[in-house]
Amino acid sequence: MSWQYLLAWLLPLFAGSGLVLAIGGGRRMPGNLCAMLGTGFLLGVFVAGILCSLIARENVQGAFADVAPWLAAIGILAWVAALGLRGKPWPEASFNKSGLGWHLVWWFLLAMIAFRIHSLASEVLLRPTFPWDAWAAWAVKPKAWFLLGHYAGYEPMQQWLANPGTTLRTSAIWDYPELLAWVQVWFASAVGGWNEPLINAVWLGVLVAIGLGSYGNWRVLGVAPLWAMILAYGLLSLPLIDAHVALAGYADLWLAATFGLAVLSWLRWLRWKEHGQLLLAVALAFCMPFIKLEGAVWLLIASVLAGLSLLPRRWRWMTVGAIVLMLGASLLFGGLVLPVFGLGWVHMSWGSVVVPALGKMDLQWHPVGVEMLSGLFTLPNWHLLWYLLPLVLVLRWRGFLVDQTARWLGILLLCCATFLFILFFFTEASAWAENYTSSNRLIMHLVPAVFTLLALLLRGVSVSGSDRAPESEAPNAPA
Repeated sequence: MSWQYLLAWLLPLFAGSGLVLAIGGGRRMPGNLCAMLGTGFLLGVFVAGILCSLIARENVQGAFADVAPWLAAIGILAWVAALGLRGKPWPEASFNKSGLGWHLVWWFLLAMIAFRIHSLASEVLLRPTFPWDAWAAWAVKPKAWFLLGHYAGYEPMQQWLANPGTTLRTSAIWDYPELLAWVQVWFASAVGGWNEPLINAVWLGVLVAIGLGSYGNWRVLGVAPLWAMILAYGLLSLPLIDAHVALAGYADLWLAATFGLAVLSWLRWLRWKEHGQLLLAVALAFCMPFIKLEGAVWLLIASVLAGLSLLPRRWRWMTVGAIVLMLGASLLFGGLVLPVFGLGWVHMSWGSVVVPALGKMDLQWHPVGVEMLSGLFTLPNWHLLWYLLPLVLVLRWRGFLVDQTARWLGILLLCCATFLFILFFFTEASAWAENYTSSNRLIMHLVPAVFTLLALLLRGVSVSGSDRAPESEAPNAPA
């Protein structure tokens, strides 16, 4: 392992965690350290990719040398600002008054997570980019740029065929977002060659970031250490998520991590009014359309809900009613043209939707209920997650009444599930459910947030008798 490749991992962590600490706040709350490291790594990798896209377009193979000083400078400034303004950012971790047995369970689960990560690391480093979508869609652009030595634009296939002398390139996914392509360029330039196992190892880093960020933020939100560790193990051991790490190359794991950690920052703002956490949520959310096209939809839904949460309670229902009336009237009288960040101008009419990046989709019923239920309940993708979720919702429904964070998250997930229902049951995307492909991948985008909902609903349940999180934990309570 070269020192450049090691720095390619450490610099994003250094810069990203500094930004999280400087922007998101360093209040003395249990879990802040894990939350900072997990969210910071993901944010830092995105910053590295963005800098590569701005600085290294004419010298792709030298991206690491050109970008590393800028990333180091951002990290130094962020850490100086964070430590100078906020002091000690986190307390020592503790288990309150839990017994030794529950300590041992916590450490056993941590060891199981470490063992799984080690196993996945051997899988990632075993092979080059393997899944078809990964090498045909997500790796084709950065590999072409790296081998050419400079950025090359892509254009539609018909336009490319009509201009045989063009220096541009084409592919079936010429218009896919390019943030992950630049992230791959960052690691490839640090390696010094197009070494796919070493480039794809960052997918394992994203899995670790999900685990650290989720566990830490759950602790900040008042979840007991044992519950947080149980749920972290459940999340990191899901077969479909682990498959996206072992067979690295898809963008879905990145979108799931970004959506899940953005939601957690938003919930921290809702609970503790940490305004920096709202800025972090916005920063992460606006990265989603640059990861994958579906990220534009999740951004739109999350933005509407976050906007409503900013309004006084008496204005919320009036705003929702006005939006529904406007949409209904527009559809009845000729349709609606809606600008969606990341997708362009979306044309909606009573029987069809036209998305520039996807084309026209006719709205009609497609009976794919059996396939959807089979994908959730019978295939070995999710363990028992979709059996557990309804049970927790039924037994812990009062949590929605007493906890506004659970209530807002529940509404957000319900809106996202409604979109998926319309997509799979009323458009040609039903084919994705029939062949059990993208339907599971799109659902995976929401899974870290689903585990956050479980954590919030189980927050007041005692696991160890004495290790019970209070319903309302003071912001500066000791760990």
